[in-house]
Amino acid sequence: MAALLDVTREIKVDHDNVRDLFERYKAATDINEKRVIANTLVREMAIHGDSEEIAVYNHFESFGLGNTAEHNKEEHAQVKKAVYEADSANIESGDYDSIITKAVTTFLEHAQEEEEEQFSKIQEALTPEQSDKLAREFLKARTTVPTRPHPWAPQTGGLAQKAAGIQGKVHDKVIETVEGREFVSLKLVHAAI
Repeated sequence: MAALLDVTREIKVDHDNVRDLFERYKAATDINEKRVIANTLVREMAIHGDSEEIAVYNHFESFGLGNTAEHNKEEHAQVKKAVYEADSANIESGDYDSIITKAVTTFLEHAQEEEEEQFSKIQEALTPEQSDKLAREFLKARTTVPTRPHPWAPQTGGLAQKAAGIQGKVHDKVIETVEGREFVSLKLVHAAI
């Protein structure tokens, strides 16, 4: 039997990848290197948010964490708007560094709150089997959600968001291909499912 996965570990992989990417972005001196890292930051923050909403938050109520899910969805809406601004901005503009910094900072403030205040509650509320199930749903969702932010799409985590996500993912792939977007490798990897 395969080892059980921990949903909080899989969520934290994304948080830590964004932390690492942002450090790499700040250290980069070449505009093209910064562009590729920024593309990756936007992609990872967008995928993470939608994946949590679809695969994790809607289960919180059954584990007694319904208020936490609503709070997180509200914070995600703010993150998505900031990430959308970064995705829409021209990296060659003089204020791009502040725009991407706002997006990442908003994301990381939410991530820190999850890690410090919510992970222990999640771990207490879930059996190892429930955590494994959510982790696998989260990892599967990462392969089906849009790769760019869509803050005006449904944020319910239900069928409407899943349907919009499938359509958004196709749209995002076309945009990324037409624009020739490139991405950097991630430092950390998720468990294989």
